[in-house]
Amino acid sequence: MANGGLTPNVFGPTQQGANRFSEQQRNRILHFLGYPEWTQLAQSIQLGYPAASEPLFLVYDAFTRISDYAVPTVLQDLCECEETERQISGARGRFKAQQLGNLTLNPGEIRQLRGELTYWTRRLADDLGIDPNPYSQINYNGYGGGGVNAAVRGGA
Repeated sequence: MANGGLTPNVFGPTQQGANRFSEQQRNRILHFLGYPEWTQLAQSIQLGYPAASEPLFLVYDAFTRISDYAVPTVLQDLCECEETERQISGARGRFKAQQLGNLTLNPGEIRQLRGELTYWTRRLADDLGIDPNPYSQINYNGYGGGGVNAAVRGGA
């Protein structure tokens, strides 16, 4: 397959339960949502702070709870994340260029692609009914790392 086995199956999943997604697909979903792929989750506190894996059980639970009909949508959004990440990687080769002959490069390309990746990552999270990892250090829009607690909403 063109996407390394990530192309969605338009006819729906062939497996049930936690095996609706391949190990590679689950790993890439975790990657885009900012969750580590750890073999042990027993130590959830590091130096008195919750480890980045604290909400990881919600993602694994979503893998088992999602409807069979929703799996192709999740996989399609995963493919969009993969494609956008590839475009970001490819754009790095154009950082030094200002102009190529009559072609003027878009100076906002990386920021725009990171915005796209933010959009597709949030779509992926919405499809699964979860939040991206609030402890993740990634900030796709280029304003530094994350690593903050989940936002508190509401109030007086």
